[in-house]
This record gives sequence, structure tokens and C-alpha cells, in this order.
Amino acid sequence: MTTLVTGAFGCIGSWVMRGLLADGERPVAFDLGDDPWRPRMIVGDDVAERVTLVRGDIADREAVTRVVQEHDVRRIIHLAAWQVPLCRQDPSRGALINVVGTANVFEAARAGGRVECVVYASSAGVFGPPSLYPPGPLRDDAPPHPTTHYGVYKVANEATARVYWEEHRIRSSGFRPLTVYGPGRDLGVTATPTLAMKAAVLGRPYELRWGGSTDLIYVEDVARALIRAARATLDRARVYNLHGSAAALTDVVRVIETAWPQAKGLITHVNQPMPFASALDDTRYQRDLGPAPATALVDGVRRTLDEFARLHQDGRLDARELG
Repeated sequence: MTTLVTGAFGCIGSWVMRGLLADGERPVAFDLGDDPWRPRMIVGDDVAERVTLVRGDIADREAVTRVVQEHDVRRIIHLAAWQVPLCRQDPSRGALINVVGTANVFEAARAGGRVECVVYASSAGVFGPPSLYPPGPLRDDAPPHPTTHYGVYKVANEATARVYWEEHRIRSSGFRPLTVYGPGRDLGVTATPTLAMKAAVLGRPYELRWGGSTDLIYVEDVARALIRAARATLDRARVYNLHGSAAALTDVVRVIETAWPQAKGLITHVNQPMPFASALDDTRYQRDLGPAPATALVDGVRRTLDEFARLHQDGRLDARELG
């Protein structure tokens, strides 16, 4: 069965394609970009020969519908989106890409007639700051209270998925990670732990732009969850929190320094916490699609540092986002 991956050149998209290829699939990669540098880094230099590349805009409904029909797509993993900073900078364009783009994916699934399910990335950004909730990890059914345009758009997408199930019986699963980290993560508010790891390998000082605690999940775990849901036969429009390792940023810095002693003293952070939950409860995900043990923080950090070191040795570590 053919799987379409939208936003395929992004961090999670690259890891999803890596997972699909490892399982013997040839995914269709849909992206507006023309340089698949992240997929080359995550999958390999031959990625363009191993997947079907289709350049297109998620905001173009006809283009999305066409790729679904022309490639007889049966499963869609929808990841095309703008992150928090771009949505803040241009809310109208952000809504077009994140909200209208998601509606286009569901319309394409409905028009195609052979799509079995849509799996998409929501976000823990649908929730508000910890002060609005009882102590402890946030459950899947905690009320939304987004504090960013990005979070508002994700709430809208979850509701869109529900309506497409109620009106057209299109099955879907949405996933809410918080701080995704690992090779390829370089954009967005929660990218800073990964950027700190990259700076550590390069021997550069780096200040994390926020403090407090967060729920960190290794990117390969997120990709695995998306693929698992795409192959499941669950009905309805479901939404799942994803939990990795709840940790304070001081502990993240300590883990980096332990794994990469040369970085000791280079990584600092401010004390201002992010306006998001600090821990998520993934009981529903584990019940429906598990067991799915998360990668331990020390192991995920070690893998990320090792990969960055390998890329740096090969002269292929892109560090433009570090300035």
C-alpha cells in the first residue's frame, strides 16, 4: 500500500520516510521545497532514488488531490505545517498552511475514495500553561487552551478530523508531542535542546531560550507512532498525547555535558519556562497502539550527539540556525 508523506522534507517527515523505507515501502514524498537536505541526512544520499518525490503546495487542494489519485495513495501521514515562530510572524499564511492545508488533505482522502486513514501531527501546543491544570502529567482529554496561533490551528485540525469522521467516516489519528529532539530538528520553539546538542559538538556556547521543565521525545519514537497508527485499523477520529522523558532543562544540560564532556560550561539556559505543559500522559496511546516504550533521554541525547559528530567529521553538519 502506498503511503503519502506531506511535509516530507521536515525533521519528522524525514524520519517517517526512513522508517517506511526500512520496512520495504516506497513512500510518496510531497513537499514544497526543492532541496531534500534533511532526508539526505536522515535517510541517505540516495533518498531521491528510493522515494517518489512530488513537489507541491499543501495549500493547493487540487495538487494534493492529484497526488493522492495519481499514486493510488492508501495512507496519508500529514506533517506539512508552519511552526510557532512563522505562525506568529504571519498568522494568515500560517492558517492557510496549517488549517486549510489539513482540510485539503482530508478532502483529498474523501475524493480519492481508497484512502484508508489519515495520520497527522497535532501538538501539545493545544494545551495551556501548567497553571491552568491540576498537578501531574496532562491527560489526552485535558481541555485545550492554546496560547499561540499555532496551538489554535492544531485545535482546529483536531476538530476537522472529527467532523470528517462524523460526516464521511474517514478514520484518523492525531499525535501531540511536546519537545521533539534529534537529528534534523532545527526549527520551532522547542528545537533548542537539539540546537544545544549541535552547539556542543561544534564546541560553541549556546543559551537555551527557555527554562523550566518539558516532555522530550526522541524523533524516531514520534515517527514510529505515526507509522504504527497508519497501519492500524482503529476507527473514529482519535488523538493521542505522546510522552517521552519529562525533565528539567538543567537536567538536559547535565545529560549533554555527561555524554559530551568537552561541552561542559558551554550550554546555559534562561529561567523563563515555556507556556506549555511540562509532562504528558500517553495512557491512551499505549492502550490503543502500544506497548511503545520511549527512548530514554540519555540514549536519545547520545544518539543525537553521535550523529552530529559523524556529520561534522564528514563536513555535512549544517549549522546555519546557530548563527
